[in-house]
Amino acid sequence: MGIKDKIKEMAVDQAIDQMCALAESGTDEDLIKIVEIAARITNNPLWSSAVEGFHHRLEINHPQMHMSRKFMRELDPHVRRTIMRNLIANEALLGYQTRYKVKEELGFYPPSHLVISPTMACNLSCFGCYASSYRAKGLDYEQVKDILAQAKDLGMYLVIISGGEPLYWPHFIRMCEEHPDMTFQFYTNATLIDRAMAKKLVELGNVIPAISVEGFEQETDERRGKGTYKKLTDAMAYLKELGGLFAFSCTAHHYNLDIVASDEFMDDLQERGVFYGWYFHYMPLGKGATTDLMLTPEQRGWLRKRIRQLRGTKGVFIADFWNDGDYVDGCIAGGKHYFHINSKGDIEPCVFCHFATHNIKDTTLKEALGSPLFKAIRKRQPYKLDRRQPCMLIDANEQLREVLEEAGDEVYWTHEGADSIVTEFAPFLEDLSERFAQWLAEHNDDPDVMEKNMEREYGHDPHREEQIKRIYGSVTEALSDEEKKEIYAG
Repeated sequence: MGIKDKIKEMAVDQAIDQMCALAESGTDEDLIKIVEIAARITNNPLWSSAVEGFHHRLEINHPQMHMSRKFMRELDPHVRRTIMRNLIANEALLGYQTRYKVKEELGFYPPSHLVISPTMACNLSCFGCYASSYRAKGLDYEQVKDILAQAKDLGMYLVIISGGEPLYWPHFIRMCEEHPDMTFQFYTNATLIDRAMAKKLVELGNVIPAISVEGFEQETDERRGKGTYKKLTDAMAYLKELGGLFAFSCTAHHYNLDIVASDEFMDDLQERGVFYGWYFHYMPLGKGATTDLMLTPEQRGWLRKRIRQLRGTKGVFIADFWNDGDYVDGCIAGGKHYFHINSKGDIEPCVFCHFATHNIKDTTLKEALGSPLFKAIRKRQPYKLDRRQPCMLIDANEQLREVLEEAGDEVYWTHEGADSIVTEFAPFLEDLSERFAQWLAEHNDDPDVMEKNMEREYGHDPHREEQIKRIYGSVTEALSDEEKKEIYAG
């Protein structure tokens, strides 16, 4: 590190210290000052637009400011400082600069984060979970350590840990301890988070549990086993008491949608101390895979509108992995924004795309990101002009099959039965996609659900489009009109 970089790092440290000191007071006036400092210390245009949107929500006293005030007033000081430094200084500043430099070498802007499933072992056996489909002993610590070193070289400081149950992996705590400059969000059933574990997670400071919950006690225990709901709510209570930062994760399916998208459910999670949460739609993958549990076009469209209503009225930020596609310009897989490494080391385009051409045990992240498979995916993104249908599995299954054909003989399925997504279930998924497209055409309710505060951050205004183009480049600009029509068909 040169003198200039050291001076810059010292300045960032001072800014983080200043923001943390302001956060101790917990006033709205100091919150504004924190936002202004954050805007000054990074030139990442995407982060800057997020700061602008945050400032706007503060001005109008948006309900989600409850989350920001809780971050200042209720979070453990060590957790608060660690998260602020890792996400602002490391991810938004250092990571962005590194990714921008690496772009010249790779020929494309590298992803901002990755998902690692170091083990598929779990103490539960939930219906519809794909973890049990993988037969592998898991990754050893040295393999994960090397992955993280490569990730930092590419500018990634945000790592999502999935599985299996991450706390079943014996090296989880060590990994977080030895990489204090990275933020680890991990999806967990929370049954292993007792008071002692909750205390350890808070002491680490760089760990965010995203606790899986399927509704209330009846719905959760039906899928995850009797007593699970009691254990996960106990874990939430421990984390809240100790000042931990934690989230929720929910799989919405045909039979639980009304409950998991209800005011009662969200109010309960907010009261329990949750900061944010993820909605995932049920996918026909893994144990007992069936299309019967998938959302109908009407349900998916209703959830899209409902999520926006909840974001406008609740103090918990919610993200929908599918229905928010229009905010991230469609699919984010294949290294566009992220990718997945499973417990066998296979480098998959997405946690739901169970196929690969490379394995981390005999290749590098750079090589995998530049593979024909990942290139074939990225050059087709977005798969449709309507970004509300972002997924090549359920919205553009025919393009998924084209990707596999283009990638060639090196493509392999990463577990038995994974190919059902393009064989057994393909006709159903194509029909589902067509029906959802028709539903969207008949229910163009965007004017009713437009989130002005979100549009400031993620809306497709010309200024931001130019910023994105400068960072990521434009795939479609190089295509002919006929090629565009073919890509955007449907």
